Amino acid sequence: MEYVPGAVVILLSLWLSPAAAVWPEDSSPASIAAAAHPNPLVGERLGFHGRWIGIPVGSGWIEVKEIVTIEGRPAYHIEVQGHTNEVLSTFYPIHDTIHSYLDVDTLKPVRFEKDQREGRYRAHEIVTFDHQRAIATYRSLVNNAVKEIALPETFEDLISALYWFRRQPLQPGRSLSLNIYTDEKIFHTEIEVLPIIPLELLKRGTFSCVVVEPKASFKGLLVKRGRLWAYLTADEHRLPLLVKATTPWGPMSAVLDEASIPPTVQRKNTP
Repeated sequence: MEYVPGAVVILLSLWLSPAAAVWPEDSSPASIAAAAHPNPLVGERLGFHGRWIGIPVGSGWIEVKEIVTIEGRPAYHIEVQGHTNEVLSTFYPIHDTIHSYLDVDTLKPVRFEKDQREGRYRAHEIVTFDHQRAIATYRSLVNNAVKEIALPETFEDLISALYWFRRQPLQPGRSLSLNIYTDEKIFHTEIEVLPIIPLELLKRGTFSCVVVEPKASFKGLLVKRGRLWAYLTADEHRLPLLVKATTPWGPMSAVLDEASIPPTVQRKNTP
């Protein structure tokens, strides 16, 4: 897939999956069921810290903020943020914020907002999705450009893809496929499910993890300026422990270090 230097927050938004705020016990199933709580839950928040070539560079989080009304229908408001730390911000500041709004009943994306500030680069956009007309309307708040993009019958945005993924049963050796809207384009994405492997994390123990690798293409051409692997616990929680990526700017990684879940969910999942 194609990445930009500040894209750790974007990468993680695809694979972070809210679950119980506990580390699951080791297990090695042949297949992995759909997540225990595939839908968003208001109050969920996952945080992570990122590294670039092994150096701490920043942090980010994904949070289900509230339920709002969009076009007369209730929608989940989900926010994703990623920021460089004080040291890196001196040389190359990155401050990215994404807001995605998903229909409560269908989980389809209805609105997507991105405010991207990376070095001297700036992008601020709002995209609305008209599912009946199969049209996305893109509007830039930087240069006031407006554009309509034709949509396929089924698609996800970067955030709704997360919840689509959580609803899918996984089997190592098989792939999942979906269409993802991003950057005014539709990318057909294959998610390769790799064999379950043990992952050892410092001070946390060893966990059986399923590894997934997304591969995107646009108009039949493979988009490949880097590779990404997500390590998810091989159970119904799909807890994302680690994401690693190779990019033209060097290796990047992100490790889950915070999980805040609504109390009712914690009580149900915590032993």
